[in-house]
Amino acid sequence: MLKSKSKKAIFTSNYINDKCVSIQHEDNFQLLKMIVPQKLFTEFNYESTVVNKPKLYCQVLNNYKYTTELVFKYSFEFGNSEEIVVKLYHDAQVAEVVYCTDLQQFIRLLGPKICPRIHSETRASLNVFLNKWLGFLLQNNYSQTHWVRLSKNQNETIEKI
Repeated sequence: MLKSKSKKAIFTSNYINDKCVSIQHEDNFQLLKMIVPQKLFTEFNYESTVVNKPKLYCQVLNNYKYTTELVFKYSFEFGNSEEIVVKLYHDAQVAEVVYCTDLQQFIRLLGPKICPRIHSETRASLNVFLNKWLGFLLQNNYSQTHWVRLSKNQNETIEKI
């Protein structure tokens, strides 16, 4: 696991073996901790606004003792992006993409009816994507300090975090 306290060191970390998924999962967890608010509640949605960038929304799907599932999406002038569902494992301090397209959600739901190799390849590619996307968010100044807590209908601002 990356032990560096520096955001820059975590952000610019290089993998000795980019096929080692566990390192990427650990890195994804650390990157998410730098981006999302420290306290997330299921009864609220969250909005992150950065100047000249699309709004980023976060919603807590499930929040349990050892895991949390988050949904992310962008809001553009012309509509919303597809949702990215990420699962955080607090005890192991790892994070992975659950799915980010309807096809990937369908593959996951089919479970044992799909070849294990397809599951493995899909999960690996999604988590490489997550790692690059989280790095992109940090490069574009999305961070813990830019979030506003919204009511569930996203029309009413509750408080700036």
